[in-house]
Amino acid sequence: MDEMIRLYGYMWNVEGVAEKLCKVVVILLFGVWLCAAAGSLEDSGADAFGYSVSGGFAQSRTEAGGELGVALPEVSKGIFPAVPAPTPAPAADMGTREGTADIVSTAIPVIAPAESSAIASVIPGGVDLAEEQEEAGALPAMLTIHLYGNGGSPAAVTVTEQANAFSAENWSIPQRPGKVFDGWYLDAACTRPFEGVEEGTDVLELYAGWRELEGFVSDDAGHILSCAPDLAIVDGTLVLPSNSACTGIEAGALADVADQVVEIYIPANIRYIAPGAFDGLPNLMYIEAEAGNLNYYSANGILYTSEGEIAACPAWYMEE
Repeated sequence: MDEMIRLYGYMWNVEGVAEKLCKVVVILLFGVWLCAAAGSLEDSGADAFGYSVSGGFAQSRTEAGGELGVALPEVSKGIFPAVPAPTPAPAADMGTREGTADIVSTAIPVIAPAESSAIASVIPGGVDLAEEQEEAGALPAMLTIHLYGNGGSPAAVTVTEQANAFSAENWSIPQRPGKVFDGWYLDAACTRPFEGVEEGTDVLELYAGWRELEGFVSDDAGHILSCAPDLAIVDGTLVLPSNSACTGIEAGALADVADQVVEIYIPANIRYIAPGAFDGLPNLMYIEAEAGNLNYYSANGILYTSEGEIAACPAWYMEE
């Protein structure tokens, strides 16, 4: 019995040893399998997770030009499948990666920088400003303007200004006795008023326009010849024009308004009053000259010359 028990224990020990040996063999085989798999990964260039360098996105600089290289995707040869990498945008003027046979170079044309003059003459949308201005009849850089007095003084003036920045307000206004400046015209007859520079114009000729003093008609010396009843007299008072274009009054100028005149006011710009100019005014009661008039002054409603002689008097005045 004892022998049988010992024999049974021996057999049990043999089975335990065999079982352990089997486990060792399995472990060894698994190790050999791992080594083989690792070698396969190393040959394919994949990392421990099966991601292949040849199948991913890699960038390197070439020794010659320092350009970027891009490797195209490739499936790993290992037992783990390679993870596909995103396809990068092609780089300009790609070079061949050294030691890699499956790299494809993709060249992108290089756009040369445009000349500064071309950039300055082109607006977004590809429109050439020079061509656009030529088609539109753009104004020239400088504009020559001839200004004619048309009876006024000075008789003619020439100015040169930038065509896109000229202003009529900068031009000197001519003067004409007995008349008021009425703007610039394109013709001497003053039938076409100047309203702006037409396209393509480089020389401009303009003529001064003239109108009468409001309520009065004057000669070329600036002397009043007649007056309008409804414009010249207000509440019986006749106020001669204070405009420098008016310089005096002729005899008979008040014939049409003789019975309406009660008072007369003479501004400083009036330098001439013809003898008898204020005669025949039955209702005239008072004459006043503005202070500062160099040729006339008034006192008690009577008008005197600068020498102290009576120039005109009201209807009530009786000479001594």
